[in-house]
Amino acid sequence: MGGITVFFAAYLLLLSEYHHLYYDAGLYWEAGHRFYQQGRFSLLNYDDALRGYAYPLFNFLCLGLRKALHQPAVVIVKLANAGLAGLLFGVVGPRLWRAATGAAVLPSLGRRLLWAALGFVFWRDYFNFSLSDFPALLMLGLALWQASRQSRLAPLLAGLALALAVNIRPIYLAAMPPALLLLLWQQPRPQWLPRLGLLAIGAVLVLSPQWLTNRRHFGANTPLVLSQSAELRIHNLYLQKLRWGLIHQKYESSVGRELPTGQLLFLDAAGEEALQKEGVTEFATAGQYLGFATRHPLLMARTYARHLFAGLDISHPTPYLKRWAPSDLLRGLNYSLWFGAGLVALGGWRRLGGRGWLVLAALLLPCLAVLPMSMEVRFLLPLHLLLLALVAFGRMPGRGWRPGRWALVGAAYVVFLLGCFGWSAGITRAVEPRFRAYLLPENARPAPRP
Repeated sequence: MGGITVFFAAYLLLLSEYHHLYYDAGLYWEAGHRFYQQGRFSLLNYDDALRGYAYPLFNFLCLGLRKALHQPAVVIVKLANAGLAGLLFGVVGPRLWRAATGAAVLPSLGRRLLWAALGFVFWRDYFNFSLSDFPALLMLGLALWQASRQSRLAPLLAGLALALAVNIRPIYLAAMPPALLLLLWQQPRPQWLPRLGLLAIGAVLVLSPQWLTNRRHFGANTPLVLSQSAELRIHNLYLQKLRWGLIHQKYESSVGRELPTGQLLFLDAAGEEALQKEGVTEFATAGQYLGFATRHPLLMARTYARHLFAGLDISHPTPYLKRWAPSDLLRGLNYSLWFGAGLVALGGWRRLGGRGWLVLAALLLPCLAVLPMSMEVRFLLPLHLLLLALVAFGRMPGRGWRPGRWALVGAAYVVFLLGCFGWSAGITRAVEPRFRAYLLPENARPAPRP
């Protein structure tokens, strides 16, 4: 853990080109100020209905560290995220792998470092920013690891971590059913009630402040994040993003320099046409969306497939683009890792026991829940890190293969690689008009004369 933390900290502080908090990262940092009002601190001072209180509370603690060290906010965020990377890649991830696979020992040090290195290659600049994706996934991973353990306090820790994950990223509600089953898996029935009770105590400790906040500021009697904003005219964030998911194949954020600042949208003409034909400007309920989906099954299947590919197709290792410079080497490595992970999964799925399937469901159900939404690569973070873990920790097949099988797999790999590059290029060509001159070579503007 220590080596991974130091490595990430050295990169973020010495080599990263990012020195500011943009968009959501800035909003999460500023939300930490809400706890201190009129000269006093209180959890119930927090009054944001769009985001849960837990991650802003962590940022409030970082505010105190910033004042103590007299450093810019982004420096404190980088230091905190370096520690988070150490915990995720060095502690929680490998232990969750062992718990899920039933392995007697942790993956070797070399394999753990390989997983951390691959995470660094694809996600390194996300750790510059106060975004909720990695903290929430760390809490979910911690919850699943603890739910698999026999320790007396493990269910309490699982409840705390699972509630934090749900508060930080409400989409992780989808992980709760398999997480609860994991807690009870292969436990004698007399232990079910005590383990569930301890988990409930942990969850109540975390979610009670959110419940009290919702009642005090919004008159809502629920411990869950409301995911709405009167100021931004968002009645339900998830329902809003369902419509966006039909008109956008992919979403990126640009912070200027060599690109116009703002939203970088890759459009879906077929989805927008279907919405216009039915006169749909928004989905007021989930039932309305399901009705639309049942009337357009082929469109929805194509949309979800594109979102899955787009969400895994990492063009840059940052959530905030300063330039459009996708590396063919990075993309080729990414597609190759998908192919390798598929081989590992095909070769080992029969050995995965019930505990492993429950862990898999807890990680993948939130990814399934975001497929209808306007896609950002960070939304499929659990799936992508799982693919990297399969390559780093799993057993690659191939021993004993005959030349014919090697040739068949090699041909499949070439076809897969070419298909991925082609699909990625198709999504890039769908970029909104104001960005086409910056992203598409055939539309490149001539360089200015000296």
